Formats: sequence, structure tokens, C-alpha cells
Amino acid sequence: MEQSVQESNAGLRERRGFVLSSLSLGHGISHLFSQGFPLLLTEISAAMGFSNLQNASVFAVRQVGSGFINLGGGPLVDMFKYHWGLILTGCMLFHGITFALMGATPNYAFLVVVSLLFTVPGSLWHLPAAAAISQRFPDRRGFAVTLHGFGANVGNVFGPIMTGGILGLITWRPTFFIYAAPYFVATLLVWWALKGLGHSGGDGGPPKTMGAQFRESFGLLRKPLIAGLAIAAMLRTIGLSAVTNWTPFYLKEPLSEGGLAMGNLEAGFFLTVLTAVGILSTPILGELSDRYGRKNVMLPGFIAAAVLSMLVVTAGESSRWMLGLVLAAMGIFAYSLHQILQASVLDVVGRGTEAKAIGLLFGFSGLLGIATPFIASAIIDNYGGYGSIFYYAGILTAATALMVAILPLKRTP
Repeated sequence: MEQSVQESNAGLRERRGFVLSSLSLGHGISHLFSQGFPLLLTEISAAMGFSNLQNASVFAVRQVGSGFINLGGGPLVDMFKYHWGLILTGCMLFHGITFALMGATPNYAFLVVVSLLFTVPGSLWHLPAAAAISQRFPDRRGFAVTLHGFGANVGNVFGPIMTGGILGLITWRPTFFIYAAPYFVATLLVWWALKGLGHSGGDGGPPKTMGAQFRESFGLLRKPLIAGLAIAAMLRTIGLSAVTNWTPFYLKEPLSEGGLAMGNLEAGFFLTVLTAVGILSTPILGELSDRYGRKNVMLPGFIAAAVLSMLVVTAGESSRWMLGLVLAAMGIFAYSLHQILQASVLDVVGRGTEAKAIGLLFGFSGLLGIATPFIASAIIDNYGGYGSIFYYAGILTAATALMVAILPLKRTP
């Protein structure tokens, strides 16, 4: 009742439905273009003659950059709550700048540096967005967090096939410049829609110093449940990143190297299939987790995701139809389960610490997983080619399921 009264008295940009829609749209725009990066990297790699080790180092740099941004950004985002709108606007602007720099890449070293910068806006966006959503939707947190993920899924679906289609017409350099332009337009829209984000409501206490914010952040890990969820998120992120990063290579590389020898457009289509079903499944699974408990949704989901990952190579060797069906089934759980992990953490942290908690969730996944792209590269080079990456991801996802099984997650009202 209180929420309804507040909603009726609020202006458009203060209503929680408008805020959630704006955040989800911005999230979708971000993923629409960035999700095509692994496919673009296959073209850059071929043009510049990169090895799998060099490709792995690009993925590793992105991972460690994301880790530092999340760990350092969480306390700062909670501290500068009144600037959330400015932070989100800056994310959009910096996205455009980094895409333009990608298009100007002259060599491997420059690409590595820009790849590091590329992680800043994407990683930083989640922190104020998740905190704002958690504070506005305490009654339907799972649904709201996954609806924010729904926006990303829309981008994930259309991004790869759009990239594949464009690469059929032009080379990778002008593609990056084309992708930079919409972000500058989106910067203005985000500023208009979300500039007041974080201005309403308090955290129930006096302002905290930066040192206190960081101590509070790492103090969250002393809670066994949060530490366990952070480990589960790390395992899932590493496995999902392996699939996201290396699937374009699996689809495009020659049969002799364990690939399927697809063209850009066909590869883009199958990458789209991998996330298309998630458009529908993500908010549904989020709503189910609100009603029946996070574990009751996550545990069978992670088990199914692990099994499906193990079936990809068999399906790819069988037929394109079988491969499409398995990838579509994987898409049901691809990103939705990670959103529910976020909601599980937000359920147990206090108001004013949401960004810190999400920063820990993503941050340790990045820093502790820095070696995993090189592990994936070694597996590809020595144990059966690009298809072997799906067995690696399946094992990590099964470990995530085991972790979730032993965590004392309670059903939230």
C-alpha cells in the first residue's frame, strides 16, 4: 500500500517501473553491441595472425579489468549514491569511446590496452543499476533483477547475428566505428531518464568515509552465505565466460581444429540461438525464484546447464538442427541463473551495501579467474580442439550446482 501511494505521487522519472524499464533498456543497448565482440575478435585474430594464447590474453585482460572495477567500484558507488545517474551516463559515453578506439587498433598491444578499458563501462553499469533495483523492488527482487537481465538478453540475441551480417558486408574496423555512434545518442537518453537516480531515500545513517566503505565491503565476506554465493558466482562466471568467449571460434574454425567451419552470418545465428530463449526464460525464472525460493530454481537449472554443455559437441557433430536445439536449451539458463545469484546476495545484505555486494560477486570472479582463459586455451590446444571447451564449462557449472546445493538459502517472502 505504501509503495502504491508513493508511486502515485511520484513524477514519471521517479516511478520504479520507469526506472526499471530505463535501466533494462540501457543494459540491452550495452549488450547489443558488446556481445558481438568475440565474433569480431575472430576477424581481428585472423587479420593480425593471433595465436590462441594471444586471444586468451585478451579475454584475461577483460576479466581482470572487470574484477578490479567491480571490487573498487562497489564501495565508491555506494558512497556516491547521489551521482548514480552521472555514473550510468558516463558508462554509455565511455562505451562509445572504447568502440571507436577498437576500430583504430593498429596492433596486438594496443588491442590489449583498449580491451582493458573496454571492461570499465560494462562492469560499472551493473553496480548502481543493481543497487537501485534492489532498493525499489524489495517485494519482487528476483523478478526485477532478472528483468534487468532480460534487457541484456535482448541485446545478446540480436548482437551476434547483427555483427555477423555486418561482417558479411564490411570489415571489422568500420564495424567498430558504426557501433560507437549509437552510444553517443544513448548517453543523452540515459542522462535524461536516470539523472535523478539515487536522489531519493536514505541509508539510515551518517555518511561513511571511503576507508569505511571498503572495510564494510570486504567485511561482507565474513558472512559464510555471502562468501559461498561469491564462490558459486565465480565458478558460474568462469564457465559461462568460456562458452561466450570461445563459441565463436568453435563455430568458425576449420574441422581439423575442432571447429565447425561456419561463415560469419551462420555463426552469428547460432550465437543468437544460444541466448534467444533467455528473453522469455529470464523474467519467468526470476518470478519463480521470488515465489518458490532461489535454490529451488537455481539448483535444477545449474544441473541442466551442466548436462547441456556436455552435449554440445555431440550435437555439433550430428547436425545443425541438433546443435541449434542444444544451444537453445542452454539459453534458458545462460544468463538467468546468474541474475538469480545476484538476487540471492541482495536478499541478505543491508540497504546501502548493495553495490558493494554485487561488486564482490563480479569482482572475485574476474580476479580469481584471470588464469582461466589460459587454461581454456591450453585445453583447446592439447585436448581435442575448440569443442573441448564445452566439457570444461560443463564441469565448472556442475561445481556451481554443488555449491548452491550446500548453501543454506532460505525462501524469501
